[in-house]
Amino acid sequence: MKTDCTLIAITLAFVLSTGCGGGGSGGGTGDLYPDLPGRAQIQANRSDRFLVDVQYIAAGTPFKGRRANEPHQGAHVHWDNTLNAWPAGGTAPGNYPAIYAVADGYIDRIDYRFPVGSNHCYGIDIAYAREGSTIYRFSYSIEPMVPEPSTDFYKQFILVSQGQRVRKGDIIAYMYLPPAAGIGSHIHFHIKPSTSDHFLAPAVFTGAVVDALFAHWGIFANDGPTPMPSCMGYMLDADENSYGNVQVDVLK
Repeated sequence: MKTDCTLIAITLAFVLSTGCGGGGSGGGTGDLYPDLPGRAQIQANRSDRFLVDVQYIAAGTPFKGRRANEPHQGAHVHWDNTLNAWPAGGTAPGNYPAIYAVADGYIDRIDYRFPVGSNHCYGIDIAYAREGSTIYRFSYSIEPMVPEPSTDFYKQFILVSQGQRVRKGDIIAYMYLPPAAGIGSHIHFHIKPSTSDHFLAPAVFTGAVVDALFAHWGIFANDGPTPMPSCMGYMLDADENSYGNVQVDVLK
């Protein structure tokens, strides 16, 4: 697959400067979702369901912490639709790449549209764990990197509703890929606790899932000049670690 490196550089510069992963804050509080598992339970029983089908992505990257050469507080998966492989038969949302619930939980936020620079995105948060009064949300910022094609266009790509109970592996949305769009179209994902403004590395997956993503990092496999190992969090400060307030170089 041929890639326009100039376009990639422009896209990455834009994404990093605007700070993707936006959208509204979720409504989860300590009074909601009393049946959610604790963080330690999630850490001991990692998910074997990644948020998309890895075989279809063109590139990816882990959450790069503040100590990285090129920090960015969110992991990414990218598609390349240059050859118009998507939609795969008809223009219905179901013909685009599926987006899955990575864990059992509750839909805690839906954004049908929010701005990232001059473009529009959509997003979902799943409340999946708790610790005391703190709710942990897995956040999907779904970023086609174009202005919304028409009013409410993205609504048809979201299959869930606020407060809905979901199970790991449920299809919660579809990824809109614009015609002939290059590798800029992506999902930014991270963990967001209800009691903090900090984003945390989304280290909720089994080692096999993380390794499968690592094999598809492609052009984003380096942190500047430095190759990164298989992980979901790289060069994290303590407040970016999803499993404890301690600095860590590699979180898998």
